Amino acid sequence: MTKRLICTGLLMLVMFCTQKRQAQSGIETGIPWIAQIDSALDLANAQNKPLMIDFKAEWCPPCRMMEDSTFHDPAVVEKAALFVPVRIDVDEQGDVADHYNANAGKYGGVGIPNILFLDGQENRIAHYIGFQSAGRLSAVMDSVLDAVQPGS
Repeated sequence: MTKRLICTGLLMLVMFCTQKRQAQSGIETGIPWIAQIDSALDLANAQNKPLMIDFKAEWCPPCRMMEDSTFHDPAVVEKAALFVPVRIDVDEQGDVADHYNANAGKYGGVGIPNILFLDGQENRIAHYIGFQSAGRLSAVMDSVLDAVQPGS
């Protein structure tokens, strides 16, 4: 049992160091986020894709957990290519977060992290508040795609 715990700990340490090294070397292993909502809406209309907007803050521990795990999961990254992925920092773009009622709880909003799915005309498809595991977000992404592309 002790041997198994040591092996598990070492494996986790190696994985952490690998991710850290990739981040430091500039290798992008996650989702290629867009930071401007207007550009993202134009792109969504041009490509006929829904938007996936991640509202987050640097000081938010669950937001960091999602960045480190959920948004680097290979299945989530692959499905994100079917969306226009937008990341809004609620501290830097509070007006955008307010517009979509997706601001942090400390600013009177619904709380973060939260992920809002819109079509190109800004119609709300789905809105999920709180930490989402990779498996849960992957299933949510599937349901959003089914909603915007029925029968495909």
